Amino acid sequence: MPLRSIRLRLTFWSALTLTAIMAVSGLAWHFTLSSSSLKHIDDRLELIAVDVAAYHHTEHIEPIPTDDCQRLEGFLRSHNWGEFVQILNERGSISCASSNLEGFHLPLSKEALQHLGNGEATYETIDSNQGFAVRLLTLPVIKGGHLFDIIQVGQDLSPMEKTLSAVRLKQALFIPAAVILFSLGGWFLAGRALAPVDRITRAVQKINAENLDQRLPLSKSSDEISRLTETFNSMLSRLKEQFHKMKQFSGDASHELRTPLTILRGETEVALRWAKEPDEFREILRSNMEEIDRMERIIENLLTLAKNEELKRNLELQELSLSDLLQELYLSGNILGEKNEVSVRLNLEVETEVTLRGDELRLRQLFLNLISNAVKYTSSGGTVTIGLTCTDDAAVITVTDTGVGIAPEHLALIFDRFYRVDKARNRNDGGSGLGLAIAKWVVDAHEGTIHVASIPDEGSTFTVSLPLAGPAEQNRDVFI
Repeated sequence: MPLRSIRLRLTFWSALTLTAIMAVSGLAWHFTLSSSSLKHIDDRLELIAVDVAAYHHTEHIEPIPTDDCQRLEGFLRSHNWGEFVQILNERGSISCASSNLEGFHLPLSKEALQHLGNGEATYETIDSNQGFAVRLLTLPVIKGGHLFDIIQVGQDLSPMEKTLSAVRLKQALFIPAAVILFSLGGWFLAGRALAPVDRITRAVQKINAENLDQRLPLSKSSDEISRLTETFNSMLSRLKEQFHKMKQFSGDASHELRTPLTILRGETEVALRWAKEPDEFREILRSNMEEIDRMERIIENLLTLAKNEELKRNLELQELSLSDLLQELYLSGNILGEKNEVSVRLNLEVETEVTLRGDELRLRQLFLNLISNAVKYTSSGGTVTIGLTCTDDAAVITVTDTGVGIAPEHLALIFDRFYRVDKARNRNDGGSGLGLAIAKWVVDAHEGTIHVASIPDEGSTFTVSLPLAGPAEQNRDVFI
């Protein structure tokens, strides 16, 4: 298993987290147990010290002799107290001590002396000369406002240390065992959880450009893995569609460029074999120039589409007068219409100037494509009408002609690249099937809509709706 696998990392970080939690909780529990035990000992020492002081002052008016501690020993045994007890006079000399001290004297530290001067008790932990620690309470006995006696009570901390050592040993054994068991369980569970991902990976590795119709099996549960599978299937559908479009695009482009190249080659061969007079050469060269112009238009349109598709060309948005733009295009349409004796009209059904936010160059390209197509497919004596109306938030532009119209079965496809209703006629007219695809892209880039309605032999109407506010800033990067 690679060191960078998700399964190993999940197991490692889970085990590390558990180790840290158990270590911190173990230290916290050990500290709490130690503090609680010490507090319990301190409370017991205080109880014994108070009882000893009360007994001592009840039975004796004067301090008892050093060699006469039988009464104190009997008092301690009657209560089954095994603590160390030592009584000192006001000068700090030992008056009496319990028999279990066995020659060991409880010390009177500097800190205890300072607290005695303030009439305060002192709790401290000291080391005995017998190798064990003692918890010591030094309690002053105040009488008449003066220090009368000093009661010291100590307890051996060895039992508490043994208990804490046993706890530490159990923790030292339990924590590694728990981490190992948890790691094994985590490794197993991570493997089970990531098994669907491995299956998805193996299935995806088998998919290539030749079998994009395959789909990953979906589980019945609606968990993250299921959503990931759905996302992959959706991506495969989009890839299949894009591959299909790419193949179609490549095939159509090759076909469109092959036709003028074939004509050029044929006419050139005819010229080389049969043409003898200058007029014959001139006629062939004129025909060649027409085919070159046709190829140039095809290549220019292809570059326009590819550039926007690959480089995510940004629109150059600005406030512009749509009314003025349509006026200019109306004049250009009249020039185009004069050649075919087609009348071009402008119908602005607005009371004020219409302004919108958009890319003027692209919008000019859009409407010029629609107007030139309308003129091209309208017979002599026909009419092309450019209309403009407005709603609250959009401008609606129509280009209506009285031309040959479009059959219903073609309406859904005319915005596809290289699609032509009458391929033979369009080729003769110089069309490549890219103009409406570019027009559709410009409309989509401006977050508008474009529709066509047509009746064969009566004419067509292209309707473009553009938002006056223009496209949103975040959508300025566009694809075709």
